[in-house]
Amino acid sequence: MKKWFICILLTVFSIGCNQPQLTTLQIRELQSQDLQGTFENAYKANLQVLQDYGYVIKNSDYQSGVIQGETGSKKDKNYFWNGLMVNSEATATLEQFGPDTVKERLSLVKKWTYVYYGGNVKSETIVDPQLYQRFYDDIQKEMFVRQNLNK
Repeated sequence: MKKWFICILLTVFSIGCNQPQLTTLQIRELQSQDLQGTFENAYKANLQVLQDYGYVIKNSDYQSGVIQGETGSKKDKNYFWNGLMVNSEATATLEQFGPDTVKERLSLVKKWTYVYYGGNVKSETIVDPQLYQRFYDDIQKEMFVRQNLNK
């Protein structure tokens, strides 16, 4: 009886641990959005929203439509004793498509650095649809405000 229970428990646990892996195309679709408005408003709205979310803008190039930012490092709460630090990086790429449509791809990456063990870094792309939707909702709201201020 114990063996069956342990087997069932391990099976349920292993099924719960298997996260579905997204393809490159699925990740790109998750990260991409069409915004309504001008390139200038989209660019400035991205700068504003990234800063609102705690990102420090490290690099921006208006001509190419690229914005890069990162959060400060903080101790990972799950790994407090081994000196694991975590931060996030964001890269937004914008391009005008038509008079009132801007195509954007926002890439969010989480990075871990081991302070005590030679600074090894692990990074992974954030694939949380709700987080990306929240970013894009806030960017579109900021664009709407900017558009109506210019009238």
